[in-house]
Amino acid sequence: MEWAGLPRTTFVGIDGVQGQHPVVNARNEAMEQEQPSEKPVVKAGDRMAHVVVVYLVAVLLALPLYIILIPFVPQLVLPIGDGVRAEHFVTFACVLVAFIVLVRRFQTVVYAALMVGLVSITITSLTGRYGFSALYKDYADLLASLRDTSSEAPLAARKLAPFHDADKLRSILRDADGTVRREAVRMATANFTDVKVQGDEFTMVQAFSIFKEINSKWRYVSDVKGGEYFATPAESLDLMAGDCDDHALLMAACITAIGGQVRLVRTEGHVYPELLIGTEAQLERAGYLIRKQLFTKEVGSAPLYHHTDADGRHWINLDYTRNYPGGELMNERIIGMLDV
Repeated sequence: MEWAGLPRTTFVGIDGVQGQHPVVNARNEAMEQEQPSEKPVVKAGDRMAHVVVVYLVAVLLALPLYIILIPFVPQLVLPIGDGVRAEHFVTFACVLVAFIVLVRRFQTVVYAALMVGLVSITITSLTGRYGFSALYKDYADLLASLRDTSSEAPLAARKLAPFHDADKLRSILRDADGTVRREAVRMATANFTDVKVQGDEFTMVQAFSIFKEINSKWRYVSDVKGGEYFATPAESLDLMAGDCDDHALLMAACITAIGGQVRLVRTEGHVYPELLIGTEAQLERAGYLIRKQLFTKEVGSAPLYHHTDADGRHWINLDYTRNYPGGELMNERIIGMLDV
């Protein structure tokens, strides 16, 4: 007896092979096309996360080494406007690229170290012993300590030649009528009077006050072409202008007038004054005062430079080319020094 329900319908393809309903088949094909498209998106996200981690780790590792290296990198000034210091960018870029290569080369070790560190910090943070904020503070303190360390500038010449016109310069520095002394006292007490310092630091801080007064007003004017003119400190006080040796003589005369010890440093084409700071501990203290209390805005994150003489005493430069003591030295070979 034949079944009396609705007729069963099948669909046959062009080649005669029995198949699914066209609507169902089209829906399945669409689903198959949609599913694989999710995988490239996931892979792209993984790659992006990997790149971010690699660059972040490389930057964190590169910063300390960059701060250590930059004081020893020669200046690279691009002739744009007043001059663009390109050596900072070039040095950091080189250090960063090197660490990126290393991190990618040893990424398994890096990821393992990050996971161990993350788990450890999480546990110690939950127990209240050491958290992420403390980790950030320690890293910031590390960078600050590296930045605050003054950089010793090596003397460019072991055997120094006799200082040209030494006797003439010493005679110019004599303050016969007390004019320089009176103005030096005024400038020494014009700044930093509210800074608390130790007993043996008064002269140093007052010398820095003189430096600030002179350098904030000094304007460079060259000597006559083919000639050499040494202005007296009294003349320079009146004009607050002149070339490098006029500035050095004025700075030396004023600081020695209040009890400081200064020497003149001659390079090939330049003369600048240096102030005696003293021992290693006194140098560290001077660096702290310059960076944290006296010239905070002027020095910023720049390194501080000094020379060390044969007796182990430290000297810091007071050149007119910078608006803070211990500024970057001009890259010129030192050929003579004169104690005044």
